[in-house]
Amino acid sequence: MPLSYEVRSLYRFGVFELEAHTGELRRNGVKLKLQDQPYQILLKLLEHAGQTVTREQLRSALWPADTFVDFETGLNTTIKRLRETLGDSAENPAFIETVPKRGYRFIAPVTAPNSGSESVAEKTGPERVRLSTILELGAVLTLAVLSVGFALRHWSTASSLPARVLDFTQLTSDGQAKQGRLLSDGSRIYFSEVLPVGRIVAQVSAKGGETTTIPTTVSNPRPADISPDGTELLILSGDISEKEETYGGALWILPVAGGSARPVDNVVATDAVWGERAETILYCNGHDLYVVNRDGANRRKILTVSGYVESLRRSPNSQLLRFTMTSRAMGGTSSIWEVSANGAGLWEVVPGLPGSAACCGAWMAGNDDFLFQWTRAGRTDLWELPGDRSVLRRASIRLTAGPMNLSEPTASGAPNEAFVVGSIPRAELVKYIPQTAELVPYLSGISAEGLEPSRDGQWLAYTLFPEGTLWRSNITGTERVQLTFPPMRAFLPRWSPDGKQIAFIGTADGDHWTTYVIPAQGGVARQMIPGNDETADATWSSDNKSIVFGPWKGGESRGIKVLDLNTNQVSPLPGATEMWSPRTSPDGRYIAALSEQDSKMMLFDTRTQKWEQLSAHYSGYPSWSRDGKFLYFQDWNQGSGYPSRVVRTRISDHRLETVLDLKSLDRLSIGTFMSWSGLAPDDSVLLSRNNSTQEIYAVKW
Repeated sequence: MPLSYEVRSLYRFGVFELEAHTGELRRNGVKLKLQDQPYQILLKLLEHAGQTVTREQLRSALWPADTFVDFETGLNTTIKRLRETLGDSAENPAFIETVPKRGYRFIAPVTAPNSGSESVAEKTGPERVRLSTILELGAVLTLAVLSVGFALRHWSTASSLPARVLDFTQLTSDGQAKQGRLLSDGSRIYFSEVLPVGRIVAQVSAKGGETTTIPTTVSNPRPADISPDGTELLILSGDISEKEETYGGALWILPVAGGSARPVDNVVATDAVWGERAETILYCNGHDLYVVNRDGANRRKILTVSGYVESLRRSPNSQLLRFTMTSRAMGGTSSIWEVSANGAGLWEVVPGLPGSAACCGAWMAGNDDFLFQWTRAGRTDLWELPGDRSVLRRASIRLTAGPMNLSEPTASGAPNEAFVVGSIPRAELVKYIPQTAELVPYLSGISAEGLEPSRDGQWLAYTLFPEGTLWRSNITGTERVQLTFPPMRAFLPRWSPDGKQIAFIGTADGDHWTTYVIPAQGGVARQMIPGNDETADATWSSDNKSIVFGPWKGGESRGIKVLDLNTNQVSPLPGATEMWSPRTSPDGRYIAALSEQDSKMMLFDTRTQKWEQLSAHYSGYPSWSRDGKFLYFQDWNQGSGYPSRVVRTRISDHRLETVLDLKSLDRLSIGTFMSWSGLAPDDSVLLSRNNSTQEIYAVKW
C-alpha cells in the first residue's frame, strides 16, 4: 500500500507568508489580495531567492511562447503591483531588487517549504551536492588551509574576507520592533518589544511560534540577563537618560514563571549581569563597573574607565566580563574590552575603528568563541572571535554581509548556533489627516525622513531611509533629483529662503558629522565652516544673510552660533551656550531650540535678546508652521526613550495642545537616530512610519 502524506507549500519572509498551493498571501496572518500574475512572479522569485531571475524567465512563466503581448509594459506593471502589495519600492527595496538589464532578485531571507532554514545565497541543486570523494577531500583541505589563514590575519583586514554562509530559521513573525538584548535558557527566548504604548517583555519558544507577553508593572522594562538556573530575569526600567549624573535605569529582578518584580535596592544601571550562582550582580553605570549583592547590599566599585561602559556580558564560567566602551558623541567609535570578574586585567579585545561601532554579543555554547556585532554605514553584521586567546587579537571572522542587519546575538545552547534579531530597515512616509484621524501615504509612501518644504511651498527636500541620500522634488514627488551620493550620508535638509541652496547634516566617512551646503539644482556639497567642528541643524535667517546652527549632539562643540554669510564670521547666540537644535521662525523674529540638560523647548526673541521656556517636557524635532504662529514638536514623555505625542504651542499665549497621540498608532515612527516627525507644506504632520521587517532568527554556521 503506497504511503501518502501532505506537503505544505508555505514560504515565509518577514511578516509575510505565501501558500504556494493556493496562492494565498498573508501579512501577520491577514489575507491580502494578490492577482494571478503578481503571484506567479512572487512564487518564481521565492523559488530562486537570492538569485537573479531574468526577464525572459519571467516572461516564460507568465505568457506561453505563442502569446503576443507587450511584454515589457506588462512585466513592469506586474512588478509594480507586486511591490505595492508588499509595501516595497524599486528605489529602496526590502524584498525585490532590480538587476539592471537582466531581471529581478528576491533579497530578503526566505523560509522555503519543508525547510526550517532560510537563505538569501544561491541555492545548491542535488546534482551539485553529489560531489566525488576527490572533490570532497579537496574541499576539506581547502577549508583547513583557509581556516589557518584566517587565524593568522589581523582582524582589521578580515572585513575584506567573504561572508561565511549561514542557515537562518525565522522564529517570530509578529512584525513588532525588537529592542535590546536577547536572553535564552535554551527552551525559550526573552526579549523586549517596543509598541506605541511603551516597551514590554516578551517571550517565544526557541523552536519558534507565537509571541507572548510576560506581565510586569515595571515601566518600560528592558531584559538584561537571565539567571544560571533560568528562573529569574534582571530587567532595567525606563530608558537611558542622557544626564550623566542619572545615567541608566532602576534594576529589578523578575521571576520568569510570573509574580511581582523586586527592585535591587537603589541600583541605577545601564546594563547588568548575574554573578556566579546568582548571589551577586555586576552592573555598569556611566564610566564605572560595580558588584552588589542581589538585595542591593555590599555595593563596591571594581573598575573605572575613560569611556562609557555598555553591553555587559559574562563568560560561561563567570570568570570574565566583556563590555562595549564608547563615547556618548554620535559618530564616535566604540570597542570591546575584557576584564576579570574582580576588575583586574583590563585589555581591548576588539579595537574601535572610525565611523563604525563594535558591540558586545555573547559567548557560544561548548567553546570560548564569541559573537559580536559590527555596525558601519548603516549596516550591522555578525563577527566571530575564536576562543583561542593566542590568536584573539589577530583573528576576527566576518559571518554575514547583508542584506539583512543582524544584531543582539545570544547563545542558543547548541554548538555554532545563536539567536539574533534580523531586520531590514525601511520607513513609509505618511501624512496625518486630523479630520479622519488617519495616516495616509505621502509621496506614495517612499522610505524617507527629514522632509523639508521650501519657503514658497513648491519644492521638497528629503533623505531616503536608510541610505541617507539627499533628494529634491516638487510637491507632487515628480522632477526628482538626487543631490548627494555615497559615501556621503545626509540628514535633516534645510532650504534657504530664496530656494537656491539646501543645508544638511552630513558625513563622508561615517564618523565626522558636520554641516554642508549644496545648490538646490545639484552640484558639489561644500562644508559650511571648514575645520573639524561637528555642527548641525543649520537654519537660515529670513533675510538670507546668516545661518544659525548648533552643535552636533554630544560633540565637543558647545552652544548655538550665527554665521554671517557676508563676512564668514561666526559669533555666539546670546545665552545659548547650553542649547542645541535651533529653528528660526519664518519671519526671523524667534529662534526655537532645545536645552542640553533636559531637552526642554526654549524660545529666543531676537528683539528682546531674551530666552523663555515654552515647554518643560522632554522635546524633539521642532518645526515651525508656515505662518510662524505655531511651533510643532515631539513630546518625549519626560525622556522615556520614544515620543508619546506630537504637540504644538501657540506663540502668542504659549497654549500647548496635542496634535497626534503616537501611542494610538499601530506602528511607531522611525529614523536614522530617533523617531522622526515633520510638517508638510500644508502644516500636516508627517511621520516616517516603521515599515521594517524585524524578527528573531536562529542562525547556524
